[in-house]
Amino acid sequence: MSNLLSEKFVTPSLPDFIRNLVGTLDAMHREGKYHGKISKEIKPWMDSSGVNFDRDNFRSSAVELGNDVEAQIQQDVKNFVTCSKYWISSPTASLEADFKADLYQGKNLPMLFLKFLESCNPESGSTLRTMADFVKTLEQTPEPNAAAPVEPPQISPPASPPPSTHTANTQFSIALRNGTVGKPYEIEPSAIARAIANQRKDDPEKARISHLQLPDGCGLQFNEQTGAVTGIPIKALEEQLHLDYVPSPNETSITCKVSLLINPDPASLWKDLPPPADAPYQKDLLDDKEYTLGDFRIIAASRRGRSHANKGDFRDDDFAVGYADSTGWLVVVVADGAGSAKYSRKGSQIACMVTSERLVAALNTPEYQTISPPQIEQAEGGPVKPRKWLKELLHEAALDAHYKIQGEADQPSETLPEPPTIRNYDTTLIILVMKKLERGCFTATFSIGDGGAGILDTPDYAEPLTHADGGEHAGQTTFVTISSTVSNTPENLDKRFKMSTTMDFTAALVMTDGITDPKFPSDAAFSDPACWQSLWQELEPALVSSKSLLDWMNFFSPGNHDDRTLIAILPATTPSEE
Repeated sequence: MSNLLSEKFVTPSLPDFIRNLVGTLDAMHREGKYHGKISKEIKPWMDSSGVNFDRDNFRSSAVELGNDVEAQIQQDVKNFVTCSKYWISSPTASLEADFKADLYQGKNLPMLFLKFLESCNPESGSTLRTMADFVKTLEQTPEPNAAAPVEPPQISPPASPPPSTHTANTQFSIALRNGTVGKPYEIEPSAIARAIANQRKDDPEKARISHLQLPDGCGLQFNEQTGAVTGIPIKALEEQLHLDYVPSPNETSITCKVSLLINPDPASLWKDLPPPADAPYQKDLLDDKEYTLGDFRIIAASRRGRSHANKGDFRDDDFAVGYADSTGWLVVVVADGAGSAKYSRKGSQIACMVTSERLVAALNTPEYQTISPPQIEQAEGGPVKPRKWLKELLHEAALDAHYKIQGEADQPSETLPEPPTIRNYDTTLIILVMKKLERGCFTATFSIGDGGAGILDTPDYAEPLTHADGGEHAGQTTFVTISSTVSNTPENLDKRFKMSTTMDFTAALVMTDGITDPKFPSDAAFSDPACWQSLWQELEPALVSSKSLLDWMNFFSPGNHDDRTLIAILPATTPSEE
């Protein structure tokens, strides 16, 4: 390691440096950041002494993950693997030489970590691991046969053992397990004493820790009887801690240092900046509403995502709820404005308002009073098929939204710095209409883009009501502002329209991808009743009010920081009240 630093720097402890780097890099990835500049030169990441890893200095190079999250994280992992092999093997081996874990046991790193490092080949083109994988391998205590960084203990005659010749010593390369603020932390009884005994080749059964100086108010406690460390960290820290190690009952204690890294709660690292006050299309950052409309109780909430708050951007999501009093039809609309479109917050607002108003006006007319039988196709020449007229009605509402957004782009309602195009207002759109039957409910949906809707017949069974669109590239979607999504072709309409009749009704949920991405990470999960059941168990306690739903929607999910909107449709009365 000394060849990587200028002569005025003291050589840092390699195990401490790698452990702290791994923990910090893993935390950054979970927070939606990556480094991208990991290199063999470590001097810029050390503090002024050149001995200790400077986490804040390392983090100063972090940047937000972009669209290709997987590639950026894998680049960090690739750089870490390459450099770690160099740090551990240099100067005895070249970068081109194969890394053999068995040759480096003396580096005082767990053999599991060294073997895992050996198995990683960044140039092979195979999928690399995550930094969390390296964290797990480093949690193994050092191997008993690892070379000790201190002189071996002098063995005294057993008849009258004198005090140990060891003096106060700070050269042990011991790093306690990394922790995270707010998450339970535990180091098993005797684990620290065993780790030091293994380094010194003492008897681990006789060794103990008589004292560990933990920072005041850190939330952790040391049990002097068992040697365990437990608690829930309440603040981030990166410190060298003093402890007293007793090799055996016949020897005096030795004072040494161990490192402890407690990562901050990832959610606490996000900024909450207001949008520019002079920007066009001002919009509330939070919105929540409650309705009781006919047979339905509606709880709705929408909040700005952490990624937008961190940059001082607006909330791009929107929603609308309408009710046709004469016929009992409920209309629910949600829209997710594209983050890459500068005025998508206005596009989603227009889409929700226009489709809701158009559908309420249409469904409030007498011909929509009855829908039975909703899913039976009549013979040619018979009455208008419910599937056909509903599909056409919902399509016309989406088409109306497209034209109204185009009108806003042609003649903006506010002063803009430059003429916009319709693609500046890109937004998804999910429309759901519902009517209570004598038993159960009839539901129809029309969707463009991602997010989704589903209906729970019972708390244990759900049916998805939409299918998410994909875009040109992975992670992308499509929008109502694109002409092809509202084209009047059978193929397009059949893909976007769905209707269902349920004999029982617990709830219907309509959500933007800020909810569906973390709760349904794949198309298969979205179709899995078990995933809907899990979501319902988590969500139901929050549906006491729109405010509590808004609070629930602030959950933290690594990599999922988009705006979140959810509308829950519930029976207006419980079975016991009917």
